[in-house]
Amino acid sequence: MAQAKYKIILPKSKAQFESELQNIFKKNPNLHYIFRVLDEYISLEELSELLLKYQNKIEQFKKNKSIVILMEGIDYEEFPEFMSVAPTEEEAVDIIDFEEIERDFY
Repeated sequence: MAQAKYKIILPKSKAQFESELQNIFKKNPNLHYIFRVLDEYISLEELSELLLKYQNKIEQFKKNKSIVILMEGIDYEEFPEFMSVAPTEEEAVDIIDFEEIERDFY
């Protein structure tokens, strides 16, 4: 059986999102992570605030593995440029694949 390539995390609060993000930074990155964010749990403003707070760590993590925000009905203009964002799981996986290819070239 093939090993999982990515893990989907569904945080149900801003605090849980932050805790999960901190946990992946502590681990040796062997998985890609997709954060499935529902606006009923975390507002776009809260999410943007956390992403900016952890920008340096996210960028460092993304040198080896991907972190993708999965959020339906998103406006890409509202997210920080360093963050990968997708409206569906399929597109999130495509981003992971694309980022892997990019890393292989650099």
